[in-house]
Amino acid sequence: MTRRENANPEATEGQAVVRRRVVDFDIQQQLAELQEIIYDSLRIPLTAWIVMDEDRVLDQIDVIYDSIPEAIQRALAIIDREEAIMAQAEEYAQRVMTAAQQEAARITDEQGIIQKAQQEADQIRYQVQQDCEARQRQVQQECETLQRQTQQECESRQRQVQQECDLLQRKVQQECETLQRQTLGELEQIKQVTNQELQQYRQQTLRECQEIQADADKYADQVLSRLEQNLTEMMRVVTSSRQVLYENAPQAAPSRPPASPPKPNPSVSASSRPERPRKRR
Repeated sequence: MTRRENANPEATEGQAVVRRRVVDFDIQQQLAELQEIIYDSLRIPLTAWIVMDEDRVLDQIDVIYDSIPEAIQRALAIIDREEAIMAQAEEYAQRVMTAAQQEAARITDEQGIIQKAQQEADQIRYQVQQDCEARQRQVQQECETLQRQTQQECESRQRQVQQECDLLQRKVQQECETLQRQTLGELEQIKQVTNQELQQYRQQTLRECQEIQADADKYADQVLSRLEQNLTEMMRVVTSSRQVLYENAPQAAPSRPPASPPKPNPSVSASSRPERPRKRR
């Protein structure tokens, strides 16, 4: 399997690019769904807060987390492929060393052949080690590049989501300020109408108080007139009684002229009664 993968690296890289694009598209789609969930959430009037469905948001975040490890799995696959290459190289080197040792043991009397086999084994080991280190550096660079690219994409998407959230927050704040100004205008109109009604009620109450005061003055005048009439009648009776007493008195006693009775008030009749002031609501 390792040889077939190494034999066609372009196809492998093409499949990796296709998988990466598919994963990136899935992540963008899941983030767009998360954005729709935020936009569809319920707004709290007169505040910059919204009510979101916690289960839907958490489920969508879990889906995004499930999509992100796809890139990590690709990096792990590259590391596994590197380990397989290194294991194959070590196995090949081990086979070469074993073959060289067997050949050296079989030809013990030829020192030159043994040294040559040892040099070839050392050279093969060094070459394999160089190839493994080069491949390891290449895989490490690919992993770092993939990690930086993934981090940049995540940061870019995070900034985009933050900008959209800020824009939505400013929009909600503007709507709240507009609603507040509208409410203050309505309250000012209600205040003006209430002041007008209060002024009218005050004027009406003042007129009723003046009417009640006039009725009270009229009633007091009628009571005083009735009292004056009664006093006049009593004085007339007293004067008549005194006159009778003087007429029946002895002739020796000095006579006093009868006192003239007080004149009645022509403005008040004897049979008139005072009217009570009318009660007003």
